[in-house]
Amino acid sequence: MSNPDGTSSTNAMMRSSQSASMDRSKSSNHGETKAEFNSRLLWPDMIKIPVNPWTFTCKEVIEKLGSNPQVTAEMKRCMEKCLIYFYTAKKKLNLFDHTYTAACILFFRYWYVYGLPNTLTDCIHISQAILVTACKTMENNRPIEAYVKITCEFLVKDLNGLRSKQNMDKVKWDVRDRLVENEKKILCSFGFDLNIENPKELVEDMFSGYYRLNRDYDLPEDFKQVFPKILQEARNFIVQAVTQPVSLLCDGYTFVALALIYCGLQYKKLVDDKFQFPVNFFSRKFPTQVTAQRFEDIFTDYRIIEENFFDLKSNKREKLEISASDINSIIQEPTGPTEPTENPDEISNPYDYKLIKSGEVRQELMDHIEKRIQEQYEKVILESKKRSSPENLSEVEPTAKKPKV
Repeated sequence: MSNPDGTSSTNAMMRSSQSASMDRSKSSNHGETKAEFNSRLLWPDMIKIPVNPWTFTCKEVIEKLGSNPQVTAEMKRCMEKCLIYFYTAKKKLNLFDHTYTAACILFFRYWYVYGLPNTLTDCIHISQAILVTACKTMENNRPIEAYVKITCEFLVKDLNGLRSKQNMDKVKWDVRDRLVENEKKILCSFGFDLNIENPKELVEDMFSGYYRLNRDYDLPEDFKQVFPKILQEARNFIVQAVTQPVSLLCDGYTFVALALIYCGLQYKKLVDDKFQFPVNFFSRKFPTQVTAQRFEDIFTDYRIIEENFFDLKSNKREKLEISASDINSIIQEPTGPTEPTENPDEISNPYDYKLIKSGEVRQELMDHIEKRIQEQYEKVILESKKRSSPENLSEVEPTAKKPKV
């Protein structure tokens, strides 16, 4: 029986037409080589998501705080509580660092565009939805009960009198309902733009084994020895810096370059006063222009942001007083400090998918992958043998369940 709108009959006609078309195709192509399934014709290599500009001037960010001292102080208090909530959830749910940084970035974007609710409880509910969105974007999602549990514990601990005023079961159901409602709200508010440009994720990708063995094999040996230390400090810098709205000042790649320059200067100051990044290090690895003057301005804006937002232990304070000459002392880039490119689109992107689509790599990378696979295989075999050893079996036998009579 067909539907009132004729859907069933239409579908049947389409199937009949497709079947007839396939039969004609088979008869006409009889004796010819059958075309193989080509996934790239039927499914795109990459699914593109909406992309919107998320960087602003320092003046624009500061102005979002408003001019009323009391309102500004209360807003900053709520924002700081939300950041503490993210950190608490990261610890208790064992989340990755780049999930934590993604949550902070999304939080500041939401605050800049939409502001925050009037009450701290509502702010935490919004933060919970942002945390779930970050978790789904960056790593394996957790069961909804895990988010509800940590949020309820945070609300009960940090909001005085909540335990006595409301039944905990009622609080859990309210938190769950608000999460479902706000998660939809968050996605729609961002226009489904999940292009976070997460600097913590980018720094891992940019200097992964693929690029280390396929691109950076010709770096000077002395630099290869010290760079892992600088890279680790840059990771720490990123995790600390996202607790201030620095992500509203620059994109993800610029954030990574900022971290490397800062940590490179600290290494030069504390360890080796002759340290420099190799020639063209940044122009070869970053799809953004790295000049001394530009990054002096970003460090200055970062310091102003710190002074106007949160007083945290991780604040860099006077260490952010970095001049263009300081930056020039460690970078060796071709354009120089005062010749910025007029059109940013002219800067080539070394991470363009088309450049790595062929899959061509150096033999060193193939050998490295084979070695890692062999190590993992041997580790699994060893663990399997340990579990099946007589000693372990004898320990398990006494705890075996007795058969029912």
